[in-house]
Amino acid sequence: MTRITQLLHITSALALLSGFASAQEHRIEISLETAPSHIRNIMVSEYAEVLEDASNGALEVVVYHAASKYAGSKVPIALAQGALDMGLPGTWHMGSILPEFNLPGLPLFYGRPREEQYAVWDGEIGQDMARRLEEKLGVKVIGRWIDLGYGQMFFVDDAVASHADLAGLKLRAPGGAANIARYESFGATAIAMGWGDVPQALQRGTVDGLLTTHEAVRSAKLWDSGLKHVFDDNQTFFQYVPMMSKQAWDELPEALQELVVDTWDASVDEYRIRAKNAQIEARDVNSQNGINRIEASPVAIEDMRSKLMEKQQALIADLGIDPVVVADSQRVLEK
Repeated sequence: MTRITQLLHITSALALLSGFASAQEHRIEISLETAPSHIRNIMVSEYAEVLEDASNGALEVVVYHAASKYAGSKVPIALAQGALDMGLPGTWHMGSILPEFNLPGLPLFYGRPREEQYAVWDGEIGQDMARRLEEKLGVKVIGRWIDLGYGQMFFVDDAVASHADLAGLKLRAPGGAANIARYESFGATAIAMGWGDVPQALQRGTVDGLLTTHEAVRSAKLWDSGLKHVFDDNQTFFQYVPMMSKQAWDELPEALQELVVDTWDASVDEYRIRAKNAQIEARDVNSQNGINRIEASPVAIEDMRSKLMEKQQALIADLGIDPVVVADSQRVLEK
C-alpha cells in the first residue's frame, strides 16, 4: 500500500481533525533499539511521517533510533511507567510479563509457514493476548503485529550443517525463555545480551554465534564483526507489538486516537510484505559479504520439531504458559 493509499484510508479521521489548531499539538516519542537502516526503523519512520501529515498539524511524532532512548527489553516497562509514549517491542521481550508471549518460541511453532503463524496471532488468540497485556501493563496495543522475520543461526568460525553441530557452542539469544530453552535442546549454551553488545561479543569470542535475522545482520554489518556462516532453519518467527503507554493514549483526543489506529491498520499488510522482501534482500547482501549459507531441509525441520515437541509439556509448565492457550493454538495450526 502506497502512502497516498494510506492517506485515503484515513479521510474520515482527517475530517474530525479539521477543527484542531496547531496550538493544540500533541507529541508522540517512539523508541526503537535497532539502527535507522533496519527495516523496522524505516517502516516506523514512514508511519510517523504519515501520522504527522494526516493530523493537520495536531500531532508531532519523533522516532529515536539505536536504543538512544531505551533498549528493546526495557521498552515494555517504560511504557507501563509512562516514561515512553510508544514502542514496538518484540514478542520475546514480553514473556516475563505475560508468559503466553513465549508461545511463538515453543516447538509447536518451529519452522511453521508465516500464514499459519498469522492465523494464530491475528485471530482470537492474539487479540486475547493483547487485551491481557493491556490490563497487566496498562498500555494500549494499537493493532496487529508487524514482522521482523524468521530467526536463523549465524556463526563466526563453525559452519553448522545440522542441529547436531550446535552442541557445545555459545550462542547469543535475544531473550525469551523459550528461545533459551530451545538452545538447551540443541546442546548449546544460550547467552542473553542486548543487541548493542553483540558486535563486541562476536569479536572477542564471548559467543560463537547468535540467533537473529538476515535483516538484523545486514543492518548492523555483522560480517565486519566476524560472522561467516548461517544455518537457515526458520526456527522462530519474530514479530513486533505496537503499543502506547496508557498515559500517552489517554492524552490524545478521540480523533487522534482513531488516526493512530486507522493509519496503523492501513499499513500492516504492506509492512509485512516489505519485511519479508527485506529478509530476502538482506540474505543476498550477507552472502555477497562472505556469509556462507546452509539451508535446513524441510525433512530436517520436521524432524527437529518432533524432537523438540517431546519437551514441550515440561517447557509449558516451566514457563507458566496457560496450557489451554497452547491447545487452542494447536487447533488453529491444524486447520
